[in-house]
Amino acid sequence: MRYLALLGSHERSGITAQYLAAVLAELPADATVETVFLRDYDIYPDTKSKSCPDLDTIEAKMAAADFWVICAPTYWGGMAGVMKQFFDCMRFRLVRMNSIGDTLPGKYQNKHYISMTTCFISSLDNFFTGITDQTFVTIDRVMTGAGLIKVGEFVGTGTWGTQAPRPNKLAECQRLGRKIIHRPRKDDNTVKRYIELFVMIAVMALITMGLQAWWFGVFAAGKFWLTYATFVGIFYILLASILHFFTFVRHRRR
Repeated sequence: MRYLALLGSHERSGITAQYLAAVLAELPADATVETVFLRDYDIYPDTKSKSCPDLDTIEAKMAAADFWVICAPTYWGGMAGVMKQFFDCMRFRLVRMNSIGDTLPGKYQNKHYISMTTCFISSLDNFFTGITDQTFVTIDRVMTGAGLIKVGEFVGTGTWGTQAPRPNKLAECQRLGRKIIHRPRKDDNTVKRYIELFVMIAVMALITMGLQAWWFGVFAAGKFWLTYATFVGIFYILLASILHFFTFVRHRRR
């Protein structure tokens, strides 16, 4: 098993890097584990006449790895610029484009990843303000576009004025590292997810309508199953249409 960590922080051995190291330390001794400190590389966008050599190097490492760990601190409510610059320059290497400009998963489809970030504020403040949310949204948007499957995430809060990671957060990193090892590898399956969604809708509708019929006599006994079947069918079609719009049509590149 090959693991690749992409570290998009300003410091090679800062607190963000130490949290990352705690996760990687839990991986099997016989696994191949490599950390790419992005600031070591001269990263710039490809042009029509020339590709970026350092991007070629990192891309080869990404292709060889089975699992990615994406780690970058949160600054100003967003992902650190080091990682953002890397993602921007890797855009056309991570995905493929069809004839009408839709972004589709590329050669990394069905690999797995976790995302990690840190921030100055406390866990309580972060819970209410969601200062790290945009970092995770950006990482997940890039990884999902590339077809990767998420396993978990970590946020190291309260880093302001500290020189070492917090013990409770280190323990969380260790649990995340063990989760990476033992989690079954699954390929993304859109059809399966839709079937699971349909089953959940059907069960919840049955429970809800059954309680209504029992408590209030809303439906006559003879028409209950017809009402139930039509309700589930209509509800699922409408929900699938909405999900399709917001996950595909609305995000289509113009």
